[in-house]
Amino acid sequence: MPNRNSNPFSCRYFEPGNIPFLFHNEHSIESLAYKLQSSSRQRPTVRRWAIVGPHGSGKSTLIKQLSEQLDCQVHVLHSSTNKLQAMREILAKLDRSPLCLVDGYEQLPHWSRLWVRAYSRLKRVTLCVTAHRRPWAFDLLWQTRIDQQVEQHVLDCLLGGNDPALKTALLESQAWKDSREKQKENLRESLFDMYDWWRDTVDEYSRAR
Repeated sequence: MPNRNSNPFSCRYFEPGNIPFLFHNEHSIESLAYKLQSSSRQRPTVRRWAIVGPHGSGKSTLIKQLSEQLDCQVHVLHSSTNKLQAMREILAKLDRSPLCLVDGYEQLPHWSRLWVRAYSRLKRVTLCVTAHRRPWAFDLLWQTRIDQQVEQHVLDCLLGGNDPALKTALLESQAWKDSREKQKENLRESLFDMYDWWRDTVDEYSRAR
C-alpha cells in the first residue's frame, strides 16, 4: 500500500490484485475458487464461467486473486496482445490443465472464441473468463459492480496511511465529483484522474509549507 510520501493514485498501487476484492455477501475468494475447483473435477461435465462487468469495475482484480488462490496462471489479453500467440498459449494450457483462466476474453476474434470453447469442451477443461457481457454458453460466476461501499473500500486501502481529513477533502472535491459523474462505473479511471488532484493539491501544499 502507498506510504505517506507517495502519490496514492499512482497506478502501481491499484493494479489488478493489489487491492482485495470486496464482496457484499457471504461469498469470498475461497468460495468462488472452490466452485471452480469443483467444476473442474466433475468430468465429463464441462463448465464455462464468466466474470462480467463494465470497464474498471474489478473483473481483472477478481480473476487475478482467483488465480493466486488456485495457483493457476491467468492469461491476460489486451488490445495490443498478439492474438495468434495468445491462442497458442491458451490452447496449450487447455492441453495440460483441468482449469483455464482468461482475462479479456472479448479481445479474441470471434473465430478464436469459438475455437477456445470447442477445444475446452473437447479436452473437458473448465474455462473461466472476464467479459463485459456474459458470453454465449457461459454461466455467470460473478457480476462486478461499483457502488459507494466499493468506492469507500478502495479509498480506504489507498489512503489508509494518510490523515483521514485528506479522504474527506478528496470526496468533497469538485474533481472527484466531476470524475465520478463522467466515469460512472469505471472506478479505475477516476483513480487515474485523482493522481493530478493529489499532485496539485496535497503535494503542492506540502512543498509550499
